[in-house]
Amino acid sequence: MKLPPLLDTRFVQFLQVLPADYHEQAYAFKAFARPRKIKSPLQLLQLVLAYCGLDLSLRSCAGEVAQRQGYLSDTAVKKDWRLVFRG
Repeated sequence: MKLPPLLDTRFVQFLQVLPADYHEQAYAFKAFARPRKIKSPLQLLQLVLAYCGLDLSLRSCAGEVAQRQGYLSDTAVKKDWRLVFRG
């Protein structure tokens, strides 16, 4: 499922209102520990917003990222972002 260009534009606008150090905060709060299949805090943020905001399945989220940046399975997504959703 290809996201419409409007959503890509909105994501860029969303990034502009984030704090300048959001990348460092992801490491500090342990939401992102080290690059594995998910390569950066930015990629993790895209996945979380697609999953929660657009209500896409893990497989659809992985497909969106894979289309832009290479292979990514839904299992890799599930393993890499378990720290984000710990409660």
